[in-house]
Amino acid sequence: MPDMMEPPWIKYPQIGLGSIGWRMGYGEDYWFAFADWYNSLDAAGKNAVRESYPEPAVVEEGYPWTGFYDRLEKYK
Repeated sequence: MPDMMEPPWIKYPQIGLGSIGWRMGYGEDYWFAFADWYNSLDAAGKNAVRESYPEPAVVEEGYPWTGFYDRLEKYK
């Protein structure tokens, strides 16, 4: 498996889901890089990412990250 990238909520915890920070600047760049990387993984690699970085159950700001990985796979 290629080097593991941290999911967006780990890399930039100050940017809540739904924030404009994911639609411009460094947040947007990272979001697309992570999505491309994640979607390049095989099923075992994706499972390893999901196990290493489960979607947060608690939302501090913004919307819940629940279903994030599933949504990424829909937009390959």
